[in-house]
Amino acid sequence: MFMEDDITDVQDKKQEDFPFVKVIQDAMALLGWNASRLSKESGVSEATISRSLKGGRGMSGANHDKVIKALGLLKTIPIPTLQPRLIPVISWIHAGEFAEAANHWPVGVSGDGEPVYSYVKTGPHAFGLRVEGDSMLPRIMPGDIAIVDPEVRSDNGSTCVVYVNGETSIKFFWDHETEIVLKSMNDKYPDITIHKDSKVDFRVIGRVVDVRIKFF
Repeated sequence: MFMEDDITDVQDKKQEDFPFVKVIQDAMALLGWNASRLSKESGVSEATISRSLKGGRGMSGANHDKVIKALGLLKTIPIPTLQPRLIPVISWIHAGEFAEAANHWPVGVSGDGEPVYSYVKTGPHAFGLRVEGDSMLPRIMPGDIAIVDPEVRSDNGSTCVVYVNGETSIKFFWDHETEIVLKSMNDKYPDITIHKDSKVDFRVIGRVVDVRIKFF
């Protein structure tokens, strides 16, 4: 069962997986350039540059060369190589059962739909959920698939699949001293506040570590 405003989250790839990011950032700072200026000088789209600098999907070899040439760097910065992993896609009902059983989604299970590939490093029990609703618009669209890893720690501000009184949804997660606050990206949905001394059945199923975009 899922809430009306269920939707996915945000991709979260750490910069340490991309060894050239820090070098690029330092060179930009030295030149006083932002992503827009680097895009203009290199011919690589600003969106591609911004995504890479934030720890998202790595650049292609051609774009990598254009960027380091524009910055005046030697071609000695390694291009990240990531091997895709096949992730099972399960239903929201199974996600709820996952929470009830407090067990990980079994390794190797095919899931309820076609599996998807993810380039993000995940644990063996990661699974995908197809997004429904509009609570995370405009960043995440219905039909996208959120890759959820139950073994990754859920820090404040991270996007998580949560279980509240029998319903499963995806929210921004904030853990305060006396309460848990769940937020949507879409402003039309109010925050959900759960007091820690209440009897609300709440738990975090897993953190969203990647989003596979739906192509129309």
